Amino acid sequence: MKQPPVTACGDSPNCVSSKDTRPKFALSPFTLTSESVRFDDIVNTIASLSGAKLISQQDNYAHFTFTTPVLRFVDDVEISVHGTELTLRSASRVGYYDFGANRRRADAIRQALRDTKLITPSP
Repeated sequence: MKQPPVTACGDSPNCVSSKDTRPKFALSPFTLTSESVRFDDIVNTIASLSGAKLISQQDNYAHFTFTTPVLRFVDDVEISVHGTELTLRSASRVGYYDFGANRRRADAIRQALRDTKLITPSP
C-alpha cells in the first residue's frame, strides 16, 4: 500500500503544517534525535495525548484524530518520517477558523516528543 503524503495546508486558517512555507500555516521543523528513533515510539507518544486516537499506521506514516473536550470537534493529525525529518500536519475538519487550536496541538505534540527525547529542541 502506498503511503499518503503529509501535505501543506489549503487556504482556510484552520491548519498548520511543517510542509507549508506561509507564515500563518508554517510549523518549524521537527528533527529526530537520530535515525534510530523508532516510529512506533513517536506514534505511541502522540497517541498518549489527551483526545488522541490512532486511526491508521503504515510504514512511516500515521493518521490520528483529536476530539476537543467540550464541543467534540474532530481534527486530523498526520505525521510521516523521512530520515531524521518528521513531517506533521494538524487540520480542522469543520469550520473556517480554529482559533489557534491546531497550532497549540502541534506545540503540545512537539513538547511531548521533546520530553521523550525523540526530537531535538527547535533552533
